[in-house]
Amino acid sequence: MASVEERLKTAPEPMERRRNGDLEVWLPPLPGRRYLVAVDPAGGGSGGDYSAMEVLELETGLQCAEFAGHVGGLELARLAAEVGHDYNDAWIVVERNNHGNGVLAHLGNACRYEKIYCQGGRQGGEAGWLTTSLSRPAALGRLDAALVEEPERFMSRKLLGECRSFVRLPNGSSGAQAGTHDDRVMAMAIGLAAREELLAGR
Repeated sequence: MASVEERLKTAPEPMERRRNGDLEVWLPPLPGRRYLVAVDPAGGGSGGDYSAMEVLELETGLQCAEFAGHVGGLELARLAAEVGHDYNDAWIVVERNNHGNGVLAHLGNACRYEKIYCQGGRQGGEAGWLTTSLSRPAALGRLDAALVEEPERFMSRKLLGECRSFVRLPNGSSGAQAGTHDDRVMAMAIGLAAREELLAGR
């Protein structure tokens, strides 16, 4: 995609790196702004997929910070809560498939975090974002459109690199090429989808 290649040339360096470089920050929280933290959990082992986290400014959709690392469960919930509190008590949206249910339970119980996104944007609905055969392509389509229309919203070269290697697979679905990752891509797609619902339900 030409817009991804062009943005890779101009994407800025992070202003700050934390957690041994796993957490990168481009835009710090500003007073009065609203934010969203999207979390794509993995198991937390040293092999396999990363848990990824994307921080977006709610109104503009600007990417503010990004995390990817081999953490899961309570450690990931605590990190998400810490980042959420840093960003003005941001909404946290967690993919609830597989390991996500445990992260959501820790967020609510151990971390006592209150602004947890519920499916459909409704308080009182089921917490988290469920990725299905319908919601996944719709969320990825929204990310694809944003990359074409407003590539300057995306700061992370690592995210853009994952977008570059995100392809149609032999079974007809889309995902990372062999030997690459798509954790940041999925976290960003979930974040953009949840952002749209939260803005619609203000």
